[in-house]
Amino acid sequence: MVSMRLLSLVGNSFGCSASGERLISAARDGDLQEAKALLEYNPRLVRYSTFGVRNSPLHYSAAQGHHEIVSLLVESGVDINLKNYRGQTALMQACQYGHWEVVQTLILFKANIHRADYLNGGTALHLAALNGHSRCIRLLLSDYIPSIPNFCSILRKISKNDESVSEIDD
Repeated sequence: MVSMRLLSLVGNSFGCSASGERLISAARDGDLQEAKALLEYNPRLVRYSTFGVRNSPLHYSAAQGHHEIVSLLVESGVDINLKNYRGQTALMQACQYGHWEVVQTLILFKANIHRADYLNGGTALHLAALNGHSRCIRLLLSDYIPSIPNFCSILRKISKNDESVSEIDD
């Protein structure tokens, strides 16, 4: 007999699997109306995750760039820092695919930008940088460094003018 604790660890909740899979599909496909209807019918679906990989509707909507569904799920009480089997959060997946609007939404809702995955210790910033998503990088840095406009202008000066480097070193 398999214990319920073990089943919860692998991510599938049998009580709502059909509706949960419908929410996964709506999140992945960007069907905001279906997602709203399913969450109105059963608000607990927000905690559903797929069997095995443990991706939640939040992971799927973030990876596909559906920021309206991301907002809906977060407002419905999903754990914004929920990790899948690789230890990736929705923020990491949005950064990996360059969905800056989702990144902005997740940061506004206080997603943890410092979380690292289980594979290689990569963060959302690492994934954005590896995939060349400069808007995502800028959003993450602006959350990390509140005065990012000043920081970016200093970096521009440094890269354009070697004399500014000596001024900073002084």
